[in-house]
Amino acid sequence: MLTFDRRILVAATLAVLLLGSIGIAVPAEAARDLPIQLYGSRSTGWGLTNTSLSVPGPSLAVEVGDNVTLNLTSFDGNRHNWYIDYNSNSAVDANETSSSSPSTRGNVVWNFTVSNRTGTFVYRSRIAGDGNMWGNITISTAGVLGTILGNPLVVIGMVVVFGAILAIAVWAYRRPRHPPEPPQSQ
Repeated sequence: MLTFDRRILVAATLAVLLLGSIGIAVPAEAARDLPIQLYGSRSTGWGLTNTSLSVPGPSLAVEVGDNVTLNLTSFDGNRHNWYIDYNSNSAVDANETSSSSPSTRGNVVWNFTVSNRTGTFVYRSRIAGDGNMWGNITISTAGVLGTILGNPLVVIGMVVVFGAILAIAVWAYRRPRHPPEPPQSQ
């Protein structure tokens, strides 16, 4: 039979294993299908609706591997296009995600899969005269695993909990033991 101290040590070990499995055994989520509607105008920028156009445009958030359906609508009747400017040089480079040419005067639906490049980048229209048409897009690591282990507060919290459980177990194991006093006879 386990003594009280050994039971605490076993419970602490099981708790540490359980907490550790939360951060390690979380399966990655499957790629999401993510529709994004953007309205564009040379003078007033991008917007998620035709009444919310602004410079900069709305901040977009996607994850690596997401299947994005981008619905671009020209609100001013001009031709516009869309690309992610990974190196901030205001030009479409060969390795940058870009909607197909030619650009649109009305509405175009364009699909792409988010590349394996994380960070916050600028999205723009590549048509001359569209300098106001830009916004930020943040590309995150795919799935929950990246979110949990990529968050320093979660990692620090797990270390603190592990340390506290270990300290309690050591204290309980090392505390002085006094044998029970014999019953007094009358």
